[in-house]
Amino acid sequence: PVNAAVRQNRDRYFKKLGVDPKRVVAGGMAHGINVAKAGETNAGKYLLNTDALITNAPNLFLTVTVADCLPVYFYDPKTKSIGLAHAGWRGLIAGVLENMVATLQKEYGGRPVDLQIIIGPHIRACHYEVGEEVAARFRRQNVERRDGRIFVDLSAEAVTRLGKMGVRQIAVSPICTYEDKKFYSARRDKAEPLQGMAACIGIRQ
Repeated sequence: PVNAAVRQNRDRYFKKLGVDPKRVVAGGMAHGINVAKAGETNAGKYLLNTDALITNAPNLFLTVTVADCLPVYFYDPKTKSIGLAHAGWRGLIAGVLENMVATLQKEYGGRPVDLQIIIGPHIRACHYEVGEEVAARFRRQNVERRDGRIFVDLSAEAVTRLGKMGVRQIAVSPICTYEDKKFYSARRDKAEPLQGMAACIGIRQ
């Protein structure tokens, strides 16, 4: 169940955006690769077992929670379909973005080359330090070693993986959530319980 205070905060946020909270479908932070197709029956609901959502329904808004992880926005102007994914290192390595592209193609008949993708603010390689075990799961070109420490470039890994799926239009935010204090950072803030930020996408009609 979703905490009542969290739900109230989210509802206030969406109202400020001019979005009716009853038109929002929310995903969770499961750190998996599940992609859920959202429709009218899901409006106003939380689908907590999924990290990625897709829809082609107008005026239905998708949201996921991120806390240093990648919020990845998908838009296909040809099929008028959208998607939103939460991609932490586990989901990224497991293939959540590849599954997202494949599911959009399967459900709406789009082509990866037509997809327009934005990777929003996230923890950048300047601050994303990992151990050898995690680094070994990333492509070598997306791992940096500095002064005996290991850092991973999450968005570079995402771009590499999306590119192999045939995606060509990808924009990446240069903002580091750890460095820019107007963003919440799980690593920097170490709040308990975990706090997060909401990413949102929808097609108004």
